[in-house]
Amino acid sequence: MTRIVVLGDLNLDVMAHAPASLEPGAETRDVVRAAPGGSAGTFARVAAAHGVSVAFLGCTGADAIGDLLIRSLEEAGVESHVQRDGRRPSGVILALHRGGERSMVCSRGANDGIRADCIEEATFDGADHLHLSGYALLSLAQHAAVERSVALARDRGFSISVDPPPASLIRGVGVDAFRSRLPESAWLFPNRTEGELLSGASEPSAIVERLATRAGVGALTLGGEGSLAWEEAMRHDIASEPFEDIDTTGAGDAFAGAFVASYLARRDLAAAHRVAANAARAHLSIDRAVPP
Repeated sequence: MTRIVVLGDLNLDVMAHAPASLEPGAETRDVVRAAPGGSAGTFARVAAAHGVSVAFLGCTGADAIGDLLIRSLEEAGVESHVQRDGRRPSGVILALHRGGERSMVCSRGANDGIRADCIEEATFDGADHLHLSGYALLSLAQHAAVERSVALARDRGFSISVDPPPASLIRGVGVDAFRSRLPESAWLFPNRTEGELLSGASEPSAIVERLATRAGVGALTLGGEGSLAWEEAMRHDIASEPFEDIDTTGAGDAFAGAFVASYLARRDLAAAHRVAANAARAHLSIDRAVPP
């Protein structure tokens, strides 16, 4: 059975909508939703739902949110190797929609408390693949844990994948600096803005051509326009109908989780791409429409 080790962030996603006209100090009535999330956490849950064995490496606070997040992994069939940090609260992401735009407020909290010396070699036994959240590559606090995991994966001949963090965060550390942190030949799953930044190209086909020179497998997600996947010189595209007023938080992670699980099991690019597109679509349909 295919087995994936996932390292990265585990957060509570809080999604809210506020009118653009809301004044400072004022109050409005609207729906606020909360759900287990985190880029790596969502990847792990979706990959497990697609029939592979998944072991998760991360860290939460010793609080009720941490209990909820670990339970969300276990209920999804993910093998939890989550460390607990009593000094920091669990990670929380606020996705705030105002006037058709989405802004994110991130409290990394205990995500940065993961310790390399608590990562056991046995977790990697019998596995085939390591997936890293792009946020883990940005965090100096997680650097030792990332290095240890990559070394254990390389020693065992794993393939490795990365779901890049938002383009704004890549710019913050520098594009070249972020590229230098990517494991060699790691599969990539950027969205369009991330792909433009990492490739230096603007058209989807040109982005993929450049990214494919360093990442043998991957996919470029294009929101409502679909996605373009690659495997070496092979290409496969899927069109999508445009969507509006939908909270897309986690859709790219769901796409990557389903893609990697399917591709590892069958080594069929087109099939993995279709499975991934369906998983992202299903993720968007889970009561994520932003209230008018």
